[in-house]
Amino acid sequence: LRYVAKAGDGSMRDALSLLDQCAAFHYGETLTYEHVLDVLGAVDNSVFRELFLAVTGQKTKECILKLEEMVIQGRELSQFVTDFIWYLRNLLLVKTSDAPEEAVDVSAENMELLKEEGRMLDAETLMRYIRIFSELSNQIRYASQKRVLVEIALIKLCQPVMETNLDSLFDR
Repeated sequence: LRYVAKAGDGSMRDALSLLDQCAAFHYGETLTYEHVLDVLGAVDNSVFRELFLAVTGQKTKECILKLEEMVIQGRELSQFVTDFIWYLRNLLLVKTSDAPEEAVDVSAENMELLKEEGRMLDAETLMRYIRIFSELSNQIRYASQKRVLVEIALIKLCQPVMETNLDSLFDR
C-alpha cells in the first residue's frame, strides 16, 4: 500500500481505499501480506526476482512457466507488468545511484538483493528491459490476449536476437 501512495499515480486516499477493500475481503481474519496480494491480484517480490534470474540466464521456458503459474493463481497481468517495471526501475536506480538507500524505499535485506541482482547486468540492458515492458504496458491495457503479449515480451528479454531494434544489437 505504501507503493501505491508513493508511486505518483495514486494518493494516500487510494491506498486507504485499497486497505478498506482488503479488510472487507478478509473480514474477521488477520490481514496478511498474502491476503493483500490476493485482493490486488499482485505477486510477491520473490516472483520478480526469480523471473529476473530466469531472464538473465536466458531461460525462456522457465519464464513462460513462471507466467503460467501467475495466470493459474489468477494474478492480474496488467498489474504484474506495472509491478515488474517498478522492480526493474529499482534495480536500475540501485545500480546507478551513489546513494541507493535514498532512491529506493525497500528493507535492508531487499536492498542487498537488489544490489546483488543489479551487478548481473549493465544499465543499458536494464533500460532495454524497462523499455520493452513499458511498451507492453501500453499495449496490454486494451488487449484481449494479454498473456500472449507478456510471453512475447519475456522472449524478447531472454532472446535479444528476436528483436530487430538497435538496443538489442548491443545485448547480442
